[in-house]
Amino acid sequence: MKKTETPVIEMKKPPQVNVEDKRKRSEVLVEHKELLQKNDDLLKEMQEREYEVDFKDKGVFTKLYKFLEKDSPWGHTTAAGLIMLFNNLRQEKEKLKDPEWDKKITLRAVNVTTLWTMLTKMEGKGFYEAKNFVELMASIGQSISEAVRQVHTDNQELRNNHEALTKLDALLDHGSLIEDCKPENPKAELFDPITENGKEGNA
Repeated sequence: MKKTETPVIEMKKPPQVNVEDKRKRSEVLVEHKELLQKNDDLLKEMQEREYEVDFKDKGVFTKLYKFLEKDSPWGHTTAAGLIMLFNNLRQEKEKLKDPEWDKKITLRAVNVTTLWTMLTKMEGKGFYEAKNFVELMASIGQSISEAVRQVHTDNQELRNNHEALTKLDALLDHGSLIEDCKPENPKAELFDPITENGKEGNA
């Protein structure tokens, strides 16, 4: 009989973490604070950023304006967005009075995505409403979709920052860190009125 050799399975040892590779909690907290501030700055910048949409025709703008004012459906999650979008368009409506209007209006970033959502969910009845919708999309469909893509690109830095914050949160909660931060309220320094009063009574 031939001898069969039993294969030897080598168990991989778990990677050892060098103390030198660990990060100090104080350093992580500083970075976390910086990312939070950056997040606030990016949010403010996003809210103030504006995008141009080419309407090509005054009549198209007027039809959209009246639709949003009178007929646009809304729900508890979309009411605030519709109000902000309409207020934005009402401000831009003043441009139509200028005989040299270049057929472009300016929308804030959040209103760009709201308008696109409204357009993709528009419904109607009959030939004339369908005709108005097709004319509207033919006029501004490409322009608004390009603005939506630009908003998405511009917000990438904010998404990257959120991802970095999430990783730091996990590190602070569950990571292996060098604990170099003293507790803000060590138990040894807490004043217990019951204990202290008892000591005074026994004295």
